[in-house]
Amino acid sequence: MSRLSTIRPSNLVLLAAAPFIIYLFATSSKYLRSLIAILGIGNNAGPIFVGFLLIVSVAILGYLCARYARFTNHAPGWLRASALAALPASIALLVISFLSPQLLMPFAESVFFHALSENTSSLIDRSSQTWVLYPEVVTQVQTGLQVLLAGYTAVVALSLLSAALRPPWRGRVLLGLECLTGAVLFYLMFMAHWQFATGVAITFRAAIFAYIFSAILGLIWVGLQSFKPRARTTILYGSISLSLLAISAFFFMQPQVSYVLVGSTEGRIAIVRGTPQAQADIIRFGEFDGAGEQQYRIRSATDAAAALEQIETVDSVSGAFVPVDVHSQGYPVLWQTSFLPEKYRNPALAFAVFGFLLLTLTIGGAQHKLHPLAVGAEFFVDTIRGIPMLVIILYIGLPLAGAVKDATGGGIDMTNMTRGIIAISVGYSAYMAEIFRSGIEAIPKGQLEAGSSLGLSRWQTARLIVLPQALRIVTPPLGNEFIAMIKDTSLLSILSVRDMTQRMREFQAASFLPFAPFNTAAILYVVLTLCCASFLKWIERRTAKDNR
Repeated sequence: MSRLSTIRPSNLVLLAAAPFIIYLFATSSKYLRSLIAILGIGNNAGPIFVGFLLIVSVAILGYLCARYARFTNHAPGWLRASALAALPASIALLVISFLSPQLLMPFAESVFFHALSENTSSLIDRSSQTWVLYPEVVTQVQTGLQVLLAGYTAVVALSLLSAALRPPWRGRVLLGLECLTGAVLFYLMFMAHWQFATGVAITFRAAIFAYIFSAILGLIWVGLQSFKPRARTTILYGSISLSLLAISAFFFMQPQVSYVLVGSTEGRIAIVRGTPQAQADIIRFGEFDGAGEQQYRIRSATDAAAALEQIETVDSVSGAFVPVDVHSQGYPVLWQTSFLPEKYRNPALAFAVFGFLLLTLTIGGAQHKLHPLAVGAEFFVDTIRGIPMLVIILYIGLPLAGAVKDATGGGIDMTNMTRGIIAISVGYSAYMAEIFRSGIEAIPKGQLEAGSSLGLSRWQTARLIVLPQALRIVTPPLGNEFIAMIKDTSLLSILSVRDMTQRMREFQAASFLPFAPFNTAAILYVVLTLCCASFLKWIERRTAKDNR
């Protein structure tokens, strides 16, 4: 009974319902198939999971070994035992890779396969129905795995040997080894493909990465809000904003280009690729002079010559929108206009927006005796909190990501997962900023003055005095934000991110089952959130002990 008293009541309810849940999934094929689909259990999941457990176990022991080597004098007993077991475990895993590679290779092949571009990689054999790696590639993967395991074993051994070094090299070497082993563990947990539980991995990874990035952004907004204006702040930022507006005016004053719409509007109208979208929309929706109230169909052309040629060679094309100096075939001119080319228009608009925004912040800061960046951070927090999360995800995931791709010529083409993580990070950073601000304001002002009297800089005072205390205060609300973030990752399914919710929708659409997929997803989310809540409560208890 003493052990039961330490378990949270909500977890006791879940434990009481566990036999019924297990019986439901064990006896009902509908729920079992739903569970497999939503968790993301793929082919050959059993052997892959075994290899994952073996490699991750050795990675954890290696990290603990490097950790123990750094803090040998005051390390707990369990850490010492883990460090002593790390080297034998690494050697054993290396031996297994030679004698029984079938235990490790399924996981290694799965990770390597999904790290490739499945549609373009030349290492994948697409001749069969199930795409696999070529046999010679599998041999190379096995050799690479053995080399990596040998190197990792050497790193673990070096961690134990480096504990005998003298300062200052001892601390630097061991810190580097700890970072290296931690990077390996981080990759396995948060980057490598989990064929045995892809849906859960995507859900957790999206939530964890979004949580970290939103916390960083939240601290940035709080830091900007704490900026204090100086004597020349208004003059400096006013000058910068006026300079941006001047640059914008320079681009706006560049010579315009003249285009004509020639031919007729009976068929499609050929539009030269690269024509500004605004001009193409004017033609498409019939907003030019003499168009009449109707819409027209348009067709893309590589250049002006190809657009004019399509009038003669393509039956469905009857008109073209081309530069004036190119039109020499004598087609009737339906409409003529002039506009600024995109190479001038885009930077002109960008500088104008940033200049006007900075000028507005500068004027507002001068009126209220605030720093312009503090006004901007406060405006961002208030604005983002007023926008639904789904709208933020759609805006960043679709038009904004597309605009970034077009502006960089395809150089920055973010995956749907990355777009979703950025969107959730931006949306939750406003709430994180308010949580951090409340924790920082709870610190007595006298401690800030004490830090200044000790000669600490503003950054040192924040890092050594304010933030450690503020983080203890805001631990409960930060935990609530993480639980809410796990649930809001389900919104990423709107971007076709194949988390648990998206897999539930796919399975329901394929099976036409009315209740099983939704009930299964609800049960899984309840289990995940309760486990996270229990872990966060444990962290709260630890921080409470530290306060005492």
